[in-house]
Amino acid sequence: MRRMDIYILRNFFVSFLGSIFLLVIILVAIDVAEKIDDFIERAVPFDALLIYYQNFIPFYANLLTPLMVFLSVLFFTARLAQRSEIVAFLAGGVSFWRIFLPYLASAGVLTIVSLLFQMFITPHNVRRIEEFEYKFIKSRVYFDKRQLHVKLTREGYFFVRAFDKFDYIGFNAHIERISNSELEERFVAEEIQWLSEKQSWRFLRVWHFQSGQAPRYIPQMDTTLPLAPDDLIRSELYTRTMTLSELWAEYRRQKYVGGEIASLLEIELSERVAIPFATVGLTAIGFASASRKRRGGVALQIGLGLVLAFIYVFLLAIAKSAFSGISGWAWLGAWIPNLIFFPLALFWLWRTPK
Repeated sequence: MRRMDIYILRNFFVSFLGSIFLLVIILVAIDVAEKIDDFIERAVPFDALLIYYQNFIPFYANLLTPLMVFLSVLFFTARLAQRSEIVAFLAGGVSFWRIFLPYLASAGVLTIVSLLFQMFITPHNVRRIEEFEYKFIKSRVYFDKRQLHVKLTREGYFFVRAFDKFDYIGFNAHIERISNSELEERFVAEEIQWLSEKQSWRFLRVWHFQSGQAPRYIPQMDTTLPLAPDDLIRSELYTRTMTLSELWAEYRRQKYVGGEIASLLEIELSERVAIPFATVGLTAIGFASASRKRRGGVALQIGLGLVLAFIYVFLLAIAKSAFSGISGWAWLGAWIPNLIFFPLALFWLWRTPK
């Protein structure tokens, strides 16, 4: 490994780690300022706060890694260019592409690390964050969701009018089997309970209706369903709380039953790969745009970087929303920014004066 490689790698990781450290401090400060009243009012224990921020920091640090890598590359590469160090490398016989090689290696390492975090570590972080917020921050609203519908199988449907997300008790629940657009069978229960020790449901005061037969009353009925309380009380970060194996299993189940959230799971699967890989493309753009000395100095390159970062986030948000309901193509919403930025990066590198 050349001395140049060590020099660039050191600058790369020092700039990146410094940026992440400053970002984490800012995020924690903003979060504390926003929730300090709740912490004091509810007397949140220090150990609970410690566990919360131990999960808060890696989740948001990993989420913003591609953009922080981009800004870091812009900053230290522009500084090298302003001090004519890149010109010195070229004058010494080192090619432009050879200078870019340690950048690419660093981006590759961070991509793999971010990918592993996305698949196996941050889902646990999100779970701990949600547990803390439900316990100490959010109001204890028992029935925050009503009129819940879930597709169990290709012919089976579940409905509950109200479900207590803390005690796992529901009221006015229906299970229906529909075949060839006709209702074949229905169970209507006044109350349902989740039996956690048996991983099953208990239906109380049930009326059973079946095509061609008289209604039948059942005082109590215990049964297992491809349904758990978490399927009824999904949070906004529901897809982020699952590890890769859990996410893939749930995606296959939803595809089988035709669930409406299959496309959301498809986007989540694609996004967990697409966002880490954006690190490579953004690194290439940052190097290409900052590797030549320009009028306006470092500030111009950083300003350009912020504009491009905003465009990337904006494209991701728009594309995810546009493709979220298109089963089979939802993955494209997560990859569209990369499909635009990667060719742009190659073109910019090719056009950069050597």
